[in-house]
Amino acid sequence: MTKLELSKTGFQINNTNIEFPIDISVLKQALGDCRYIKKQYNHIYTWDDKGIMAFSKEGKEVESLAIEFEVREYDYCAKSIFTGEFIFDGQELFQYYENNKNQLVKLFKGDRSGAFILNGISVWFDKEDGKITSLSISAREEEEKPQKTKAIVDEEFKLLEPLWQEWISEINKIVSTNNAYYNLTDGISTEDIQEHSTLEDDIKIPSALVNFYKIQNVDYDPVTSVFQFGVNNWSYELIPFEDIAEEWNSIQELQFDEDDLPEQEIDFEKINTNNYANPKWIPFATGRNGDYLLFDTDPASKGKYGQIIELQNESWDRNIVADSLEELIHNEINNLKSGKIEHFDFIVGKES
Repeated sequence: MTKLELSKTGFQINNTNIEFPIDISVLKQALGDCRYIKKQYNHIYTWDDKGIMAFSKEGKEVESLAIEFEVREYDYCAKSIFTGEFIFDGQELFQYYENNKNQLVKLFKGDRSGAFILNGISVWFDKEDGKITSLSISAREEEEKPQKTKAIVDEEFKLLEPLWQEWISEINKIVSTNNAYYNLTDGISTEDIQEHSTLEDDIKIPSALVNFYKIQNVDYDPVTSVFQFGVNNWSYELIPFEDIAEEWNSIQELQFDEDDLPEQEIDFEKINTNNYANPKWIPFATGRNGDYLLFDTDPASKGKYGQIIELQNESWDRNIVADSLEELIHNEINNLKSGKIEHFDFIVGKES
């Protein structure tokens, strides 16, 4: 039986010491003969009976290993799954995984599964539909996380704290916190605010939104995420605080030249814009289709500061869907309590 062991002192395969990049002869010493395929960008070594593959850019030293738990149809994939033993820091890997999920490190933006890093080596979990299908093992030094200062909620926005807690509580009745798309994180720090709150010299994320994110933030997910608002039969996912500037810039790129502006049917007494969008509308939730929910910091004469505007990309509709952020959250909580949870159907169907 094949045995891998990664500890604080080293990495071994079948009692053979392994160091990245790995000389292919060392792997053959540990695992025996293998099948070899050359692709355009990789040399691939496959141990069909062991469910193990090795990848090399130049064909001499291996940069990463793959441990397969499902048989795939690609010609370079192993013909059998891995049935050996993997000991990680003294424990069976999957037992360690279940007990230490809070130690998983995101290796890239949108990484839903994460990796454990030990002794300069990462073990990344590839998941499909909540099931671990393979592991990727490669060299990676653990990054020292900078110490950040917790941001304190301003007194005038303390009412957002119970709202957040009630929203979380209602979502938790529907979606497991172990769901792959459950993307809640700790609130933003003072360093996050300094780095990400200015969109342009005279445009900043408003205090209400900043304080909202001081309580909780969310991770980006490339597919979907749990923390979202159902508005007009569409789902708007909460944007991570650090991504608001990027989304704001995307909206500004759609502004029209004056001569090319289409006619707009908007309540101009409440909504102040003379183009695609007022630059002082701050996006905080996205429909992923060019539509957004926006915090209005520049209302027209009969509008309200902080009113929530739904910006629809294709139709050019600009509708006020709530008078405030608090009202929007209340509405979402009431929707969840009344059973309007269709926007969670896909997510619940992907429970891990």
